[in-house]
Amino acid sequence: MKSDKTNPAFNNTAFGSKIWADASAPPKSSNEGGSTASEYAQASQASSHPRLVIRGESFNNTDDNNSGESSELCTFGGKAVLIATPLPKSDGEPYAAITDFLNCSFSFKEYDLDELIFDLLNCLGPSFSPLTHRFKGLHGWEHSIQLGESKTFLAYGGQNNTAFLSIPGEACHMMPSWAKLVKLLRDKLNAKITRWDGAVDDYHGLHTVDSAVELYKSGAFNAGGKRPTCDQRGNWLIPDGSGRTFYVGKRENGKMLRVYEKGMQLGQQWSSWVRWEIELHSVDRIIPWDVLIEPGKYVAGAYPKATSWIQEEMSRVRTIQNTTRISYDYMVANTSISCGKQLNVMLEIEGSAENVLNKLIRDGIPKRLDIPIVDQNEGWEK
Repeated sequence: MKSDKTNPAFNNTAFGSKIWADASAPPKSSNEGGSTASEYAQASQASSHPRLVIRGESFNNTDDNNSGESSELCTFGGKAVLIATPLPKSDGEPYAAITDFLNCSFSFKEYDLDELIFDLLNCLGPSFSPLTHRFKGLHGWEHSIQLGESKTFLAYGGQNNTAFLSIPGEACHMMPSWAKLVKLLRDKLNAKITRWDGAVDDYHGLHTVDSAVELYKSGAFNAGGKRPTCDQRGNWLIPDGSGRTFYVGKRENGKMLRVYEKGMQLGQQWSSWVRWEIELHSVDRIIPWDVLIEPGKYVAGAYPKATSWIQEEMSRVRTIQNTTRISYDYMVANTSISCGKQLNVMLEIEGSAENVLNKLIRDGIPKRLDIPIVDQNEGWEK
């Protein structure tokens, strides 16, 4: 592995400096690994915007344009396929949402690994190092690497000379510039987005899970005269403050909405914080790279009758601060319940809080509190 001493994020100790064989893998999308990688590898040679099909007649859903997507009839493998493309809300606020998950794949040959890692670290920054060999594959790729402590994964080897990059929510908050990442993935690597999650946080609870249910009943999520499936998680009969989730659509169909009580999920009972989160997969769908640059427009446009209220500019800083505050309060409450009496006994024996701390304190920060703050204005520039 080559190193560049001019780049502090890319040095002799940043790669392979420790073994992380047990790092958990990111969730697998229905279209990642297997034959899809082969199809993608062939298609990506023909266009700067990889397509799995030969494009044909376009449809604008003139009878019912509530799908939030345009459709195009294409042929693939001798069969007619309807390919969807998400549509942004034309007058939507570009930064009214944040990217909360990204998976992509691209054509790749292993002898370019040094260059790829160098480009990724230059783009992602020092928060995504050191790099760690996992010494096992991922979703059908032969090799995988973890980038820093963020559960960001790079997989490569096999799969018709393709590679896979997965950036989860906690790492998305650390992204210094989405525009630079788009330039690398789309323009240089000719990558294809296979999963994207866009999230909007309603801290005041004006758009609750109950209102999402009422919108569903009213047909606000219907498209083409069809009502998508729905599902629920949590205690809906007698809500207990532990949080509920309402789902619209199915992941295997490539488009799903989650509306859930985020603050309660983090441990704060009866918190008003609600999150609306769109999850898109490239299942008969082309996800445009603009979702990373103007996520608010695409979340607002996903279900025009149900999500058009999304307008206020999003702040990554506020999201991280709220997450940290609730997580801290939850940690304090749990510690009091589980260790309060023990600490009281230790205080009696040791004579002072300082002596107790000296016996108990450990270096480090709990995982759920170790969330770096990225300037809210960073990452939006084009």
